[in-house]
Amino acid sequence: MVVMQKLKDSVGLKLGLLLVAVLIISAASSKQQLLTKVNGNLKAESFTLMNIHGQDVSLSDYEGKFVLLNFWATWCPPCVKEMPALSKLHDALSQERGNLQVVGIHVGPALVTVNQFLRDRPVSFDVLIDSDMSLASWDVAGLPTTFLISPSGEIIYKAIGEREWDSEEMIQLLKEIVHKYEQLTLVTPLSAKAET
Repeated sequence: MVVMQKLKDSVGLKLGLLLVAVLIISAASSKQQLLTKVNGNLKAESFTLMNIHGQDVSLSDYEGKFVLLNFWATWCPPCVKEMPALSKLHDALSQERGNLQVVGIHVGPALVTVNQFLRDRPVSFDVLIDSDMSLASWDVAGLPTTFLISPSGEIIYKAIGEREWDSEEMIQLLKEIVHKYEQLTLVTPLSAKAET
């Protein structure tokens, strides 16, 4: 019983801090760039979380595809506002070549709340639940926070705060990123050719 209370207190504190960060980010994010490039070779940390149907889903299930990983919560107004745009983006880019998948990660325990939210506002992408906030190491300073992960598993872009995911500019930028990556992977390094 003491362990459960400590867990509740810990999750409550984390959620409270995230709420404050949401308010600060919302106020500060009026005019921002589309995505921020992440420098270096930052490998995305592996995880397995439950989806809204009770099945385990791992980041590795999306290996070989770009993943737009969006951390959100039902109680976060900017998160709620951008969900339809994320769904439209997913529809547009996952059907084009299947190269980009949007994945939402709800932060905090709320499976019943999330399911009700999605019944009222359905989305076309996978939604996972981080009920115990085990992905704290992902450097989510506030909600919403979104990471673009390359097919090789590297975090290459990040967005903190709400975005217009279905805007022409955002869709064009993501198409360009996918195209550049595809072009780079088609070029075989000279050292690899010399070995064959």
